Amino acid sequence: MTHSETRRDLGRQATNVAGALFQVGATAVAATSIRAETDQTTPLIEPALYAFSVWGAIFGLSLAYAAYQALPAQRTDPLLRRIGWFTATTFVATGLWSVFVPRGWLLAALAMLAINAACLSTAYLRLATAARHRAPSRGQRWLVALPVGLFLGWMTAANVVSILSELVRGGLLAAGGTGEAAVGALLLLLGGALAAAAVAIGRAGPAQAFLSYGGTVLWALVGIVVQQYDASLLTTGAAIVAAVPVALALLGRQPSPSAPRRRHATPPVAA
Repeated sequence: MTHSETRRDLGRQATNVAGALFQVGATAVAATSIRAETDQTTPLIEPALYAFSVWGAIFGLSLAYAAYQALPAQRTDPLLRRIGWFTATTFVATGLWSVFVPRGWLLAALAMLAINAACLSTAYLRLATAARHRAPSRGQRWLVALPVGLFLGWMTAANVVSILSELVRGGLLAAGGTGEAAVGALLLLLGGALAAAAVAIGRAGPAQAFLSYGGTVLWALVGIVVQQYDASLLTTGAAIVAAVPVALALLGRQPSPSAPRRRHATPPVAA
C-alpha cells in the first residue's frame, strides 16, 4: 500500500469520526432552537413527535459505525473504502442541517437533507452490490449495514416531509388547505413506492440494511397516521396506502444468507 493510499484511508476514517461527533454535538446544542423553528410550519404529513425519537438510534449507531471503521484493522477494508466518504459526508451534512435550521436558512437545510439521501442511497446500493461478491462480516452487518439502512429510511421520510413544508412556507400551497393535503398525499404515495423498490433492491445485501430501512419508513408512516388522522383524512389514507407496498416488500422471500452468488459453469455439451 502506497503512502498516498494510507493518507486517504486515515483521512476517511478521521472524517467519519469527526463528522459523527459533529452531527451529534451540533444537534444537541441546537435542539431547542430547531424545534422552535420547525414548529412554525407543521405540514399535514408530519409524523407524531414520538417518531422523532429515532434520532437517538441514528446517532448512537452512527457513533458505533464511526468507531468501528476507525479501527486499524478496518483501514483498508474494501467496503468501507467504497462507502466511507459517503457516510462522512452524511454526518457533516446532518451537522450543518442543525446549524442552518435555527438560523432560518431552510433551503440550505433542505439541500443538506437531499445530500444525505443521495449519499446514503449510494452507500446502501454499494452494500447490496458488495454482498453479491463477498459475504459481509458480522461487523459489517451490524455496524455498517444497520446504521446505513436506518439512517436512509429516516432520510426518505424527512425529505418528503420537508419538501411539503417548504412548499407551504414559500406560499406555493395554503397551509392546511386541500392543495397541501393533495400534494402531501402524492408525495407519500411516491415515497412509499420508492421505499418498496429500495427494499427490493436491498435484498441483495445484508438483511440488517433493508430491514432497518423498510422498518424505519413504516415507523414514519405510522407516526403520520397517528398525528394526522384528525387533521386530514386524505394524507392519513395516503400514509396507510403507502405503507402497503413497503410492508409487502419486507415480507417477501428472504434470499439465502449463504456465500455470495457465483455464476455456474456451463455444462459440457455431450458429443
